[in-house]
Amino acid sequence: MSRPQNPIVRLLEFAGPHKRLTIAGCALSALNALLAIAMLVCVWFVVRDLVAVAPAWGEARQAPVYGAWALAFALAGLVVYFAALMCTHLAAFRTATNMRKAALEHLAKVPLGYFSVRSTGELRRVIEGSTGLTEGVLAHRIPDFVGALVTPVAYLVVMFVFDWVMGLVCLIPVLASAFCMFLMMGGGLGGKDGEGNSNAMQFMVNYQNALDKMNKAAVEYVRGIPVVKVFQQTVHSFRAFRESIVAYCDFATAYVKLCEGPQVAQLVAINATFFVLVPAGILLAGAAGDFGAFLTNFLFYVIFSALTTMMMSKIMYSSQAVTEAQDAVSRIDGILSAPLMAEVDPARAEAPADDAIDFDHVTFSYPGADAPALED
Repeated sequence: MSRPQNPIVRLLEFAGPHKRLTIAGCALSALNALLAIAMLVCVWFVVRDLVAVAPAWGEARQAPVYGAWALAFALAGLVVYFAALMCTHLAAFRTATNMRKAALEHLAKVPLGYFSVRSTGELRRVIEGSTGLTEGVLAHRIPDFVGALVTPVAYLVVMFVFDWVMGLVCLIPVLASAFCMFLMMGGGLGGKDGEGNSNAMQFMVNYQNALDKMNKAAVEYVRGIPVVKVFQQTVHSFRAFRESIVAYCDFATAYVKLCEGPQVAQLVAINATFFVLVPAGILLAGAAGDFGAFLTNFLFYVIFSALTTMMMSKIMYSSQAVTEAQDAVSRIDGILSAPLMAEVDPARAEAPADDAIDFDHVTFSYPGADAPALED
């Protein structure tokens, strides 16, 4: 049995030649992360020089230079990140357009029986809704995810340049946050959602299925509104529509309650860097030989800790977006895998002799039936 294709690779196939823009956008996002680290390093140089000559601030002659470099890195980061988003947005819009075109072109060639067993409301939600989800993935989440991965790698390198002990201390809340994210996205919560699942991918499948059913029932309800008005009926007369709404509500609420604890723990952990860094700084300050150098290193990690919240948030939302993209791609591929209607070779086609119609060797059966309704 072949393994399912990676959703990002499949999306890049739909992008065609525009996938180069996605790759370029991810590379620029990684460069933006490096520029953000360089800006923080320059800010640290300014703080170091000022602390070294305090209170004679005028003797810190290199501080303005480092400040100018910090400003330059910040401005360069804005320009690079803008260019990254421009590239990924152009690629994302083209990818969504190609997916819609491929699905509609394929549906134009399938037998009419395909539409008798599938609701047009469900197909419309897949073509419009699923492709819409991929826009956010390619335009924002993937470049943010690349930048968020580059940030800790660059941080690990910088960590050993300053104070590796405090660097390891700063990693504690990051690891705790990553563990809570694993519980939410990878399962292992110890509980189950409305469908008895604790895996994020299975939840996303069931979530999209619930939306499909609700959209399907809504289309049928809207088409039946004239009858409802004539006979003074309520929404309860369309039991399928009401049941789909209730089922979606119960399922989504159950999963929200399931993730409530890990989500709170993740937010507390990623915002609690000071609760770990400050006590560690107090303990390490007594053993520091040069208190001024220790103070400047401590201030660097205080400044850097502000990036950890943004970094982990980007990773969390990017992981969720990839899960959504995987489900969206599987649904679009489900439409593209529908068998096409057989077409007669134009070279072998024959013109009818008259307007008579003959049914010869006709066999058909209803979906789910054990035997054909008409055979030969």
